[in-house]
Amino acid sequence: MDQKQTIAEKGYCVIDLTPERHVVGRIISAKYTIVALITSGSVEYEMNMETVRASAGMRIVFPHVSMLNTLSMSDDFKAMVLVINDSFAFESIVGIGTEKIRTVFSRSNRVVDVKQDWDMLLNLMEGLNQYQSFPGNKYSQQLSGALFRNMMILLCDTECTDANGRARFVYSVTDNYFRDFVNLLNDNVRTEHEVAFYADKLNITAKYLGEICKQKSGRKAKEIISSVLLSQLKREIMMSGKSMKVIAFDFGFSDQSSLGKFFRKMTGLSPIVFRKQCAGLK
Repeated sequence: MDQKQTIAEKGYCVIDLTPERHVVGRIISAKYTIVALITSGSVEYEMNMETVRASAGMRIVFPHVSMLNTLSMSDDFKAMVLVINDSFAFESIVGIGTEKIRTVFSRSNRVVDVKQDWDMLLNLMEGLNQYQSFPGNKYSQQLSGALFRNMMILLCDTECTDANGRARFVYSVTDNYFRDFVNLLNDNVRTEHEVAFYADKLNITAKYLGEICKQKSGRKAKEIISSVLLSQLKREIMMSGKSMKVIAFDFGFSDQSSLGKFFRKMTGLSPIVFRKQCAGLK
């Protein structure tokens, strides 16, 4: 199974990168989030036309990569590279502070100077690496997403505070609104799918909520709602065993047909076909 097929089926791919196995090459056809841990040697790489040099003990984090190319490596270079589909990455980090995520992504390279933090990152990456070789099952996306989420929580925790544990930034009003919006989503998205509901709960206009979401995530409010709703629907369809009619009712759709229309628009599959595909995974 090649990298793109692995990403298509599992949402991500971990690559053990060495001079002998120079397999990253150029990725053009989709958007990815990249996380790499360099365990030895040095490398010069190019991402989205930005050329950077990195060495052992550094982590690389880069969002929305449409082109990745390693230009040169030292003979002793070794790294573990995680390539994760952007939509899958977004679903996994919903709820983590936006400014914390921005702080991590704003520095593509950083030395991880605390051994315990480095070891934890390596263990999480190794878990993803091993898990991708397992036969797929209905829990695959949730488990791998949780591992990636834990990596981002660790990076946020260690990189967004100073030596005394104080935050490196102060939340703005829009940060607070966006955080509250995400919390409301987690509690209400099963039955509330419209922007107006969340804007009303926040005592702001739907237009202002849309502007906040665009500023903080690059996505429209409705897109975020639909993405989180789809993630919860997938889990329900895969794991609950409920009929589509019951799921449609539980998730606030007017009928099974409305559920099917939404699901097909988001995935290209009907809910029933999606369930069958999940059930067919060995």
